[in-house]
Amino acid sequence: MLYRYQKEYEKIVLGILSLSQERSNLEYLKQEIDWYCASDNRNLFIWKDQFNNWAGVIGVETKYYFILLRRITLTPDVNTMFNIFHVLDNLQKIYPDKQIVGTLKNKLIIAKWERNNEQRWN
Repeated sequence: MLYRYQKEYEKIVLGILSLSQERSNLEYLKQEIDWYCASDNRNLFIWKDQFNNWAGVIGVETKYYFILLRRITLTPDVNTMFNIFHVLDNLQKIYPDKQIVGTLKNKLIIAKWERNNEQRWN
């Protein structure tokens, strides 16, 4: 289940984000959180896995017709395509009228998720 970022989740979010290999500098990560919080069209979500553990952070930017997935970081123990698909399914439920699109970095994940959903519903 996805929960919108709130200030009391900051340490959890920083911990999960620090697991990403791109940048684990604490100041940079705090700036990233601030960037998401500075605009109404950007959101951070924190994800709880099926065991009710905080296990992921998702950063999105909302546009008129679509949601741009900017970041998806899951903890190593749950970082599987099954869980990524589950997170994206949850995100689609939050924004049912918008298409989820990815950045250059994560567009392949979105494409796999879309193919999986096509197979599941056809």
